[in-house]
Amino acid sequence: MTLIMKRLFLSLIAGCFVILSFAQNAQLRNTVEQGIRRSIELTQNSNFQDAFAKCREVQALVLQDTQNSNDPHYDLHYLIAKERLRMYNRIRRAESSKQQLDLMESYAKQSKVDSLMTDLLFAKAQYYQVFGQSAQSMENYRQWFARKAAGQDVETTDKSYQDIVSQAKKDGNAALASSMQTLYNNWKDSIQAAKNAEALNELKQQYADSQKSLKEKESKISTNKVLIGILGFIAVALAVAVFVLVLSLLRFLLKNKSLKRSLNLANENNEQKSQFITHLSEQTDPVLNDIDENNTNPLVQKDVNALRSLFNDVQTYVQLEESREELYPHKELNISEFCEGVMEEAKVNFKPEVEPVVKAPRVFVKTNDEALRRILLHLLTNAGTYTESGKITLEFKKRSAHTGQFIITDTGCGIAPEIRQDLFKPFKPIEDLRDGDKLGLPICSLIAYKLNGELHLDDEFKKGTRFILELHER
Repeated sequence: MTLIMKRLFLSLIAGCFVILSFAQNAQLRNTVEQGIRRSIELTQNSNFQDAFAKCREVQALVLQDTQNSNDPHYDLHYLIAKERLRMYNRIRRAESSKQQLDLMESYAKQSKVDSLMTDLLFAKAQYYQVFGQSAQSMENYRQWFARKAAGQDVETTDKSYQDIVSQAKKDGNAALASSMQTLYNNWKDSIQAAKNAEALNELKQQYADSQKSLKEKESKISTNKVLIGILGFIAVALAVAVFVLVLSLLRFLLKNKSLKRSLNLANENNEQKSQFITHLSEQTDPVLNDIDENNTNPLVQKDVNALRSLFNDVQTYVQLEESREELYPHKELNISEFCEGVMEEAKVNFKPEVEPVVKAPRVFVKTNDEALRRILLHLLTNAGTYTESGKITLEFKKRSAHTGQFIITDTGCGIAPEIRQDLFKPFKPIEDLRDGDKLGLPICSLIAYKLNGELHLDDEFKKGTRFILELHER
């Protein structure tokens, strides 16, 4: 029993020593950190002499504790050397700074603490930056961030970069902010390049698949042609053997069958074309969005917007072309209120010297207000673009019980005679995509057709430009 009590007593004493050791280490670290904070305060007033004295004072305490406890305190020596490095960097003492940097590297390696090795890379980057060694500085910043971001996904890494840049700007550390922004831009470029390569490979695969499908269809068509030729020869032989009437009938049937096949093939190709354009637009939109978000150059953003507008307009035109025989649903519309509302929306794009005019009686017409609004807004916006002064007029005239005309007139520069005949033709040559894709009027013409109407230019009007949209109620 006595032996057990002695062992318990010895264990209790050992535990007390351990607790006392932890407490002393914590108190020593707190003393060192307070000393470093005091050193920083002194250097803010350019009192470097007292600041260095404070560092010597806390280092003496650490050395004394090392003698008493046999604890080397590498981490505390590292902190003191780091503070001295900061001060030597500020007073541009390159040799002294290098000595402290070497000491920090020695303490970090001996401590075997991973966080100190990471911090050492940051300290090296700042040292090289202060003394004009940009390449070494950038490399150490890169290694430092690579250790910090190890294991993070792209989204988290992106946020880490932005957080460091923002904090550096907030702290007034322009050098760090500039270096990290450069690394961030290079990283984003590499990510974007990878995305672009992936998108390009996917488009190449889609193109290869399309080519393969087209070749298969061409092979089938060739086979069908051979069969049709054989059947035609047999039909002609039978027709000669029977009589002329049967021959004529067979020719008619063969021709009708061939036309039906051609029509089905054309419809199939149109559907494939529409699907391809839609898929291409879906694949291209994310790439354009990334470029738009990551590039602040106004010219690049304008080019991106022009490309996006082209894809949207081509897709819209193809969809309208495919559904041109499907008329829009209609409802009764107050023409006076409708025209006032459209002009109110459009006139924000007019120049100050241009007067908007609406001439619309209070009549009711059955039509599709959304589709009609789209045509009128496009025509009025175009008129606002090319009219410097004068008037832009939106007028409605009832031509018969079931026919009405919307007339849009401006006093602008007019349309050159040589391009009038091609205004409503799609996919015309484009000199500069940023000036528009020339699909607006062809799209409006298709919408007018689906409204059971027609859009045309008044060639007899010479004092500007006049478009007439004629609608027929069903």
